[in-house]
Amino acid sequence: MLKKFIGESFFCGLDIGAQSIKASFVKTQQDGKPVLLGVYESKTRGFESSSVTDLSEFVECIHATIAGLAKKTNMKIQEVQLGLNSELIDVRRGSAVIPLLDKGNKEITRRDVKKVQEQARLLGVNLEETVLHTLSQYYKIDDVNIATNPVGLYGRKLEIHTLLVLAKNVLVKNLTKAVNQAGYDVLNLFFTSLAATEASLNEFQKKQGCAVIDAGATMTNVLIFKEGQLKYMDMIELGGDVITQSIAEKLNLTLSLAEEIKKTYAVAEDLGSRGEEEILIKRDDGYFPVKKEAIAQAVEPVVAKLILKVSQILKASGLSAEMNAGIILVGGGALLTGVPECIEKEINTPAKLGKVKAAIRRLNNAPKYAAVVGLAQLGAKQSIGHPSSVHDHAQFGASFVQKIKEFYQEYF
Repeated sequence: MLKKFIGESFFCGLDIGAQSIKASFVKTQQDGKPVLLGVYESKTRGFESSSVTDLSEFVECIHATIAGLAKKTNMKIQEVQLGLNSELIDVRRGSAVIPLLDKGNKEITRRDVKKVQEQARLLGVNLEETVLHTLSQYYKIDDVNIATNPVGLYGRKLEIHTLLVLAKNVLVKNLTKAVNQAGYDVLNLFFTSLAATEASLNEFQKKQGCAVIDAGATMTNVLIFKEGQLKYMDMIELGGDVITQSIAEKLNLTLSLAEEIKKTYAVAEDLGSRGEEEILIKRDDGYFPVKKEAIAQAVEPVVAKLILKVSQILKASGLSAEMNAGIILVGGGALLTGVPECIEKEINTPAKLGKVKAAIRRLNNAPKYAAVVGLAQLGAKQSIGHPSSVHDHAQFGASFVQKIKEFYQEYF
């Protein structure tokens, strides 16, 4: 969080990816609604294969990105909400049980819920890991009553089942050190794909059931929501870089030139017969013709493989028939022309590109920036509890009364 004006707070998200580092700047107003003020992007340097390979180069790249955003928005930035992508995290299911009373029943309080959540974290994490998120799946009371929110119910024993999102301590320390050396403090750590859903989904979609496909450079993540909660998640070791490599190999091009061709000419959908249609590609030794059919032949098998794996994940989740709000695509890989149409055709579920809800005007390539905007929004949510307006004071007062009530129930 940065400086506060009356009823306003400011948050910066930082997303470190394999291809680029992105930063976003979000303002939250008195009503709590986020407004996107700007985004900035730089090519990643000094960071490869999920590791810091050149600290000084990496630090310089981080500083250049955030400084570019600060100049663009005309604001001073001191703290960031740092995102960790799927190459840096692990997801594990966890559970824990705590007793409430030896005899009789007890009304379950938020204190009890926090206690069982903490127990699940302790049991599910190793010494070399950090817990980024503890995502409650459901609670079980006395082995008979299943609830999504057990507060206020009676029981003698409370059990929780969770999804734990974890990161290696050494990776977190190295990334945090780089951000610190660039001149900024890391306020919170979040999983980038989860942050992308914060920016692109609404509560109705989460309740109705939907899948979010976050297509990155090296990995694609599939997150499935139902009843307002993340119910299932899986990762695919396949991303946009594989398409670039396929184009480079098929057409005997450098990776940088293949990347440009992918962004400009590649399509995911089967366009049928392309005949002899050609495009001219500029190289150091002049221009040379490339058939669109050859580009398609490099792209289509990779896209088909990715869609097959997505389909397998949806079936394995057991929730494929409950995705009433369809499939939402985010990430840079989602920008490949025809991807939503191919997914909709093959999986037989409506699919569309994600939008950034905080943007007050059209944001070009919005799916690409969903994660970094979501990081700033999650930071804003994390800061709730620090009253800065009349509305916040009202929430603080209600929270205080609730805590007194829980204390009374706990001990009297």
